[in-house]
Amino acid sequence: MAAELCGAKLLAPIFGGSLSVWAAVMGITLAALASGYFFGGLVSERSEKHSLNLYRVLNSAALFIIVMPVISHYAIPWISYLPFLPGVVISTFALLFLPVFFLGASSPLFILVQTTQNHMAGKVSGMVYAISTVGGIFATFLCGFYFIPEIGLKACLVFFGGMLFATNFSVFKIFKPHHFFLFAAFIYLNLQFMTKSSASLMSSDSMLGRVEVKDLIGEKNNPYRILTVNDIVQTEMSLKSKKSLSAYVKLIDTLVPLKTGDHSALILGLGGGLTANLFKEKNYTTHGVELDKRIIDAAKKYFYLDEDISVFYQDARYFLNTCTMVYDVILVDIFKGEEQPSHILTKESLEKLKNNLTPSSLLLVNWHGYLHGTKGKGSAILYNTLTHAGFKVKLCGTSADENYRNVLFVASLSDLRDLPYELHEPVEGTDLINTDNLPLLEKYNAEANKAWRLNYLRYYQNRN
Repeated sequence: MAAELCGAKLLAPIFGGSLSVWAAVMGITLAALASGYFFGGLVSERSEKHSLNLYRVLNSAALFIIVMPVISHYAIPWISYLPFLPGVVISTFALLFLPVFFLGASSPLFILVQTTQNHMAGKVSGMVYAISTVGGIFATFLCGFYFIPEIGLKACLVFFGGMLFATNFSVFKIFKPHHFFLFAAFIYLNLQFMTKSSASLMSSDSMLGRVEVKDLIGEKNNPYRILTVNDIVQTEMSLKSKKSLSAYVKLIDTLVPLKTGDHSALILGLGGGLTANLFKEKNYTTHGVELDKRIIDAAKKYFYLDEDISVFYQDARYFLNTCTMVYDVILVDIFKGEEQPSHILTKESLEKLKNNLTPSSLLLVNWHGYLHGTKGKGSAILYNTLTHAGFKVKLCGTSADENYRNVLFVASLSDLRDLPYELHEPVEGTDLINTDNLPLLEKYNAEANKAWRLNYLRYYQNRN
């Protein structure tokens, strides 16, 4: 489980954390386990050196666990030049197959070593798989809640690989000098790139992805700061003005009027907090909701989040289900990398959200730029879902090029006036809507998310 979780997160900075990535991880894991079980069965039948074979298999598993960060650092970036789906599958195979294969191969050998009489086979196999499953549960919680956020993916894998190797050696008392040399060499390679980049102010891994804050130099030597999730920029700030450099935030600035008196705004998906600061400057009492506490900490420490802005550390859907406040503006900016959590934008969620709006309130949804073809299906479903939930909807865009723009869905319970940067492009036709029972956005946004990530990374790498 530690190898599977860390493997998926090692892929995230290149391929994201979409359904396609998790499907590849789970499929390759199952294929590796099945192959390993079969191989372990063959080895147990054809050789009488059961303890030595188990020692070799476990050592191989430990070695390939430690090699995983090396492969992700040196090989995966090259594989990523392949088309998205082949790249994901081949990368997952390169990372996960061998460590999981050898871990799977150990199970038949454990059963054979512990079985002294035929009638004990059932009891021993049950004990082996029970202990293995309990260990998997323990490793899952340990990795997800402590190791990955606190020490990072690479150190986590080095720890588990090293512990497996040390335990294997202490139990079997078999000394092979070349094994120690190999482990020392790969641990040394890991240490070469385990330290934080000099340009990185913050870098942290967790189950939700890798969060990083960096200072960079832009055009005309102007310094700026970025907050990324899985290498996709969520916030981009000029270090001179402390303002956002993102085109969609400037578009929000034109759509949200300056107010006097008592007005309020809610932002679902805080990011670096620059949009929250913008609303505060426009005299809105501003609340932010953010699922990832590391992002809240980064907003306060690195992006000058105003102290008067209240931030709720919660899932946005849970917040909406329990919120009784009414807002003049609600911004849904829930990108995690390039992905949009679909459970927040179901018909049922949007109907509940209407209770938090007045007839004249604005609902803004930040979205990718695709409106046409198969890439535009997700946009069409979101449009339909908003209208079925009772909203009047218009679209505004930051550019005419759908490959490099954000689109804002502007919605209200009342008719909308003409809007600046309003798009009059037809949205891809469909009758589908996103519901709790049939959440379609992830499926129909898959092509758009793949294209967005690839275009974005190429653009940003060229820019820097």
